[in-house]
Amino acid sequence: MKELNTVLINNRNFGIDYKKDLSKCEMHTHSFIEIAYTLSGKAIHILNGKSELIKENEYVVIEPGSRHQYIKIGTEDLSIINCIFTASFPYPCATANSFYECLQNPSFNINSSNIMPDQVSRIYYDSTGMVRQLFLLLQDEYKKKDYKYEIISRRLLNVIILLTVRSLNPGEGTSTYISETVKDYVSIHYAEHNVLQVLAERLSYSIPYLSKKFKAETGESFKSFQQKIRINEAASLLIQTNRSIDEISNLVGYTDIKYFIKVFTKKQGMSPSKFKKKYGSSINKSMGLV
Repeated sequence: MKELNTVLINNRNFGIDYKKDLSKCEMHTHSFIEIAYTLSGKAIHILNGKSELIKENEYVVIEPGSRHQYIKIGTEDLSIINCIFTASFPYPCATANSFYECLQNPSFNINSSNIMPDQVSRIYYDSTGMVRQLFLLLQDEYKKKDYKYEIISRRLLNVIILLTVRSLNPGEGTSTYISETVKDYVSIHYAEHNVLQVLAERLSYSIPYLSKKFKAETGESFKSFQQKIRINEAASLLIQTNRSIDEISNLVGYTDIKYFIKVFTKKQGMSPSKFKKKYGSSINKSMGLV
């Protein structure tokens, strides 16, 4: 399993491995994130020394560097779909390679302050079967590798991540903080130029009060948050498309390309062109864009 996974993820940051019957999986570790979904069968799953029963419609998140193993129980096939990826696949602006880092994606608007990094590596129960269907779609996309399959796979994986967060933070949806409303709106309307004004009018606040309230609740300014969303979207476009930097600048809300390059470089530590060269080449080749 380790050897196959290493081959899958070589020269790209995403892969899917299906095992109809995982009869043997010895203790191993790897440098990428792994989410393994159990389609059928039962096993003892050992993760960092902790043994737990894992069965149909359950899945496990395994962080890079973790040691884990499956010990099959019974005669029923232990069928598993294994999704392996680096954090930069779902979250192009990731600064660390972990599942927990994926939760920091500003487009998700997740309050991860009450989620500890060591909480995410565990077994999750798919009560609705929705995650199962998403894994089957991922498997199909990866197997066929049709036009734009990696973009579709990224979207599917992001939904899996968000559904997983519901298990980690089930009360998140009840938040009444103004900042949550602001973040959700900006995540959709990030490219518009009068977002703060529109929000202030809708919430019946003055712009200065809303700005102050947002910073008090989040610890960052509205401008900084909007920039973070814009740059994250720009990074995705740089990786996933062959659009010019000028086009991308306009698409994410910057009419001044020099200012866009300045902000992007400040946030990412490199210019848009260097970012595309570093992270976009292997993905574009695999998708037939270059």
